[in-house]
Amino acid sequence: MGSLAHDTEVHPSDGVYRATLSEDWRIWGPMGGYAASLALRAAAAEVEPGLRPASLSCQFFRPAEFGPVELAVETRRAGRRTAALQVRMLQQGADILDCQVWFAVEDEHIVHDHAGGHAHGDPDDHADMSELSDTPSPFPFWDNFESRPVDPVLDWESYPGGEPVWNQWLRFDPDPAFTDPVLEACRLLVLADLPSFPAASRAHPGGSAMTWIAPNLDLAVQFHRLDGLGEWLLCSGSAPVAQRGLAGFRSEVWTRSGALAASGSGQLLIRPVRA
Repeated sequence: MGSLAHDTEVHPSDGVYRATLSEDWRIWGPMGGYAASLALRAAAAEVEPGLRPASLSCQFFRPAEFGPVELAVETRRAGRRTAALQVRMLQQGADILDCQVWFAVEDEHIVHDHAGGHAHGDPDDHADMSELSDTPSPFPFWDNFESRPVDPVLDWESYPGGEPVWNQWLRFDPDPAFTDPVLEACRLLVLADLPSFPAASRAHPGGSAMTWIAPNLDLAVQFHRLDGLGEWLLCSGSAPVAQRGLAGFRSEVWTRSGALAASGSGQLLIRPVRA
């Protein structure tokens, strides 16, 4: 089990930030939203107090290995109310990802919320994954959560395929929530990336899910709320179209009280698994 706060720590050194990608966040490799969280924290270390994460856009260039990385941060704009920074992650001299991060001072001059809601109840309405299956996940990533799926597929071998949607209540373990808005943004960033492949794979018969992977080409996340998110968050996503070797996804992260906390999107590159 990992710790999101510990496993995204960045340390200044010789004009860059240094960090370590932890294997506790492995899916096929380091989970994209987790890797991007290191970039977010490096960017946050460079901005003035009072500026909070507003949005993040990330381009993934190559798979990273678990181990040390460097993060080079460049301020592209620094104003009284906003700041834009670019973060370049390198490993052994090779580019891993680039992130563009906006920060802004919070303001309540104009407020509205027409997000509506979701139809997936409360986490207490759903059984924990540990109650539904005794089979451990092959990916350490899932050990970082209490997971309560809304519509679980327990027998993938006989699953016929269906709608490319995925909804799950999740609670980070051992640190379910943070007072630091940057760490709360990291929590949302991980979850906004999460529904990508799970949603896409549900469009196809279960037996085919092990024949292909779909790593991110990119990820974009808008942070709507950072305060009072609570411990349980609903991760909801869809991947309505897969064509030309690509699958696009959309995601939403909701609080237990029914507020939309973050929205995300990205494009996946579909690759067959080598025999």
